[in-house]
Amino acid sequence: MSQTRILYQFPISHYCEKSRWQLDHKGLPYVTRNLLPGPHRLRTRLMANIDTLPVLRDGKRTVGDSTRIAYYLEKYYPNDPLIPAAGDDRQKVIELEQQFDRYGIYVRRWMYGLVLGQPAVMDAMFDPYNLPTIIKRLLVPVTEKGVAQLYGIRPDRVAAAGEKVREGLALIDRCIKGDPERYLVGKRLTLADIAAASLYAPLLSPPGTPWDMMPFEQQPQAVQEALLPIRESAAGQWVLRRYQKDRFRL
Repeated sequence: MSQTRILYQFPISHYCEKSRWQLDHKGLPYVTRNLLPGPHRLRTRLMANIDTLPVLRDGKRTVGDSTRIAYYLEKYYPNDPLIPAAGDDRQKVIELEQQFDRYGIYVRRWMYGLVLGQPAVMDAMFDPYNLPTIIKRLLVPVTEKGVAQLYGIRPDRVAAAGEKVREGLALIDRCIKGDPERYLVGKRLTLADIAAASLYAPLLSPPGTPWDMMPFEQQPQAVQEALLPIRESAAGQWVLRRYQKDRFRL
């Protein structure tokens, strides 16, 4: 495939982080192209006939959606595999990736329900684009309203999303048996781990990620109170450990 592999993304999207992690794990060189939220649809529909990011362009092939990208990379770049070739472990990894891909929707809704309206949220979203200040000021209220509508940021839906978030954390805890050092399936990193850790990362703000612009210590008290039980749980510590050991290898 092309030496200039391009991942079209939103920098703070946890689904885009899922694809970045997989590309990095496999040692595949790539560049990122940040698309502006909203107008991005003009590009993604042309490239992959979808409204979401990430989209990977690899030579003449274009693949949209983080799960489709994951299977594409496993098929065409089988080095450092993230899905076992056969057996029960393969099925477990596939099932867990699907489950955490769905939980990621609730993580996003619940997190935006907590922090939408904070200046740091829009800073994290728009700073990578180096927009003129006046343009950013105009975009912020429009984008906040669009995010609230698109992701269903209403009190009832945010509360229900919180229950789903905790359900996913409980699934992590059952898989690791309370030990943050364990992997979800087997004894090495798999696609299940990448999906779970990346899609829950916005709640933990691991150092080196786009979400560390919003450190826990600088959050309002109400947000800290909501996030602290997650940070102190075995599942929350597992997410941080996966970033330390497997994402950035600190």
